[in-house]
Amino acid sequence: MNREGSQLAAWRGRLYSASWLLYAGYYICRKDLGSGAGSAASRLATELACFGVAYAIAQFVGGDLADRFSARRVALAGAAISIGCTAALAWASPQMVLLLQFGNGFGQGFGWPSLLKLIGSWFGRDERDRVLGWWSTSYILGGFLASTLTAWLTVRSGFAPQGSFQPTFLAAAGVLLVMALLFAFGTRGMPAPQPSPAGQTLLAGSTRGGSGRGWSTVLSSRNIQYISAMYFLVKMTRYTLLFWLPHYLITSAGYTTYSAAHVASCFEVLGIAGPIAAGYAMERWLAGRHMQLGAAMLYALAFVCLLHPLLAGSGWFGMIVSISLMGMLIHGTDMLMSGMAVLFAAPARVHGRAIGFVNGIGSIGQAISPLLATLFVAHFGWTRVFDLFVFFAIVSAVICTLGVRSQTGKAPRANRSVFELSDFPL
Repeated sequence: MNREGSQLAAWRGRLYSASWLLYAGYYICRKDLGSGAGSAASRLATELACFGVAYAIAQFVGGDLADRFSARRVALAGAAISIGCTAALAWASPQMVLLLQFGNGFGQGFGWPSLLKLIGSWFGRDERDRVLGWWSTSYILGGFLASTLTAWLTVRSGFAPQGSFQPTFLAAAGVLLVMALLFAFGTRGMPAPQPSPAGQTLLAGSTRGGSGRGWSTVLSSRNIQYISAMYFLVKMTRYTLLFWLPHYLITSAGYTTYSAAHVASCFEVLGIAGPIAAGYAMERWLAGRHMQLGAAMLYALAFVCLLHPLLAGSGWFGMIVSISLMGMLIHGTDMLMSGMAVLFAAPARVHGRAIGFVNGIGSIGQAISPLLATLFVAHFGWTRVFDLFVFFAIVSAVICTLGVRSQTGKAPRANRSVFELSDFPL
């Protein structure tokens, strides 16, 4: 490998590691860290809804800023907002919690579109799916580590809540602060990749991206329309399970708090396999056919949700199998469609906007998910919620099936290091 190639590989390794750590830190400040532990379900639902609304708005704003200015700086700005709001939650009065959750959600929304734009610009189309499959472990493990951190700080340290003071929020903010500093120093001075006339990747200075036609390009794309429509339902399903599985296991399945936490963790920990498997399947066999794989995984998800009452009723092993399969299929579909498929479908100059748009629409579903978990469960019970998940999965799969015809072209197989455009801002 020549000097130029070694330099490129080194920068890509630094970017991958730094962005992985930063988004894991993001997720530690996103997952509920105790605010709902002693709260009524309705209050927790309100907090999560405020967070979700702000998060959805920030996806659109952050995606646009990442295209127009600096994706790296947008990611750091979002982290700074989240750090401040999460730390303030440690002392917040009940009246301030909703405002701070709104602010935290807004800061969190900057992370996804900016970091995926960075990855999309530094990794070629033919390797991006595999890279994103492994990179998804950042937020899956980040959510699991958030729950583990909360339990450890509360039970085995002096960080238990003391009146209105909840020091676990300070710990979470501190973790994200460290990750943000590592990201800032790890990517400082990073050049922007540009293709040479011969098609080889060169390291050069950054150029500003974005244009007045950016949003029209995104909104007029049939692929983006199909992806955003199905992702609305997928993200609603994912976040309902992500935040409410322990509550379901305790109130409906009769588990203890300790057992419920361990069984619910299978949704995230074993769910890691889903995005990784999807990334390798895309690279080795499917070559850009994201819609086909998405439809297959969603039909499988519908089948698992349909069988869930039977599996759950068979005992703890059946419950773990059902929750683990749902985690794999939901997390796999989530990254496949909201990350891999969007970067494949959109031009590089609007990657930030495209990612922000799809995830903004999905985040509206995320904002609705607390209402789904409280109102729907109160009227129909948890069994009917899983029947609703069957319906969501089938509708999403049908949308993917319809979107297959809208896909044009396949990922290039020749040169894995060729980048699409040079208008990536850092």
